[in-house]
Amino acid sequence: MLAVTAEYRVDPETGDWNVVAPERAARPVDRTPGDAARCPFCPGHEDLTPPEVARFPADGPWQVRVVPNRYAIVTPAGPDGAASRWTDRGGDVRPATGRHEVVVESPQHDGDLRFATTAQAAAVLRVLRDRCRALAADRPAAVVVFRNHGVAAGTSLRHPHSQIISLDQAPPGLQRRWDRTRVHFARTGRRLHDDLAAAERADRVRVVSDAGGLLVYQPKASAVGHQTVLLADDDAAGLDAASDAALDAVAAMLPRVAGALAELRDDPAYNLVVHAGPVTDPAAHRWYRWYITLYPRVGRRAGLELATGLGVNPAVPEQTAPALRAALGRVPA
Repeated sequence: MLAVTAEYRVDPETGDWNVVAPERAARPVDRTPGDAARCPFCPGHEDLTPPEVARFPADGPWQVRVVPNRYAIVTPAGPDGAASRWTDRGGDVRPATGRHEVVVESPQHDGDLRFATTAQAAAVLRVLRDRCRALAADRPAAVVVFRNHGVAAGTSLRHPHSQIISLDQAPPGLQRRWDRTRVHFARTGRRLHDDLAAAERADRVRVVSDAGGLLVYQPKASAVGHQTVLLADDDAAGLDAASDAALDAVAAMLPRVAGALAELRDDPAYNLVVHAGPVTDPAAHRWYRWYITLYPRVGRRAGLELATGLGVNPAVPEQTAPALRAALGRVPA
């Protein structure tokens, strides 16, 4: 059988990148409570993962643990870094290089973000910040933090965990996001997310919460039902430079938002993404602000979406945001 390392394969019609990541096919699947006995993320099973790269606290029983992903989406570049830059092999195949880590968020196999205390959430966020800094030191094009919850969102292991991937090349989707914010700054002298926050605060109807240095809202052009943004009052472009105050504000609210979504939508699968600017631009904080988006998996992509890339959202943010705001009020602070 032909051996294939992780590769970006470019669609010649659209220019979009897809990743062929053969290591992912071997991922273990654990979706029921009974699987805790062989879960590689549970305490006592540390020998089932690659050697850890970080833990919190440093001594004694761990609360948060970070390990390289054994089933990585990307492949580490060679020692000379040559594989980290684009090479042409037929015009539509490029190496997908970088690093992929797993952040085990809790020693509890059946824990969940919505049950986390503020202190537990803050510990996870600080570890994520530390690992973003460590990966950024290698000067990748981007560092992406995400969390999958539920089978429909791509979860293979039930044990609560997040993931961090450093990418030596920025895919077109990231470039488009950055380009639009750069253009906005060049045209107005203001950051796009500052203007978006001001508009949402003026309109109020889509605001879920606005307190403690954190704005929570559902975007006007949401791609999916109950898409929710958490935007801290922070000037950093990425999580690596986020302030303690910003992380504390997110830690106090994120579990409650997850709990409110679970109440409204019967614990939906979701993807959580930390959006950040490019690592290699030291001035990115002038035109980009980091933020978190939750994307509930409450619908499915159908023919029109696949044919055109057009997102179809049957839920109206002006109606769903007040419902989430009411549910948030029922979740204990």
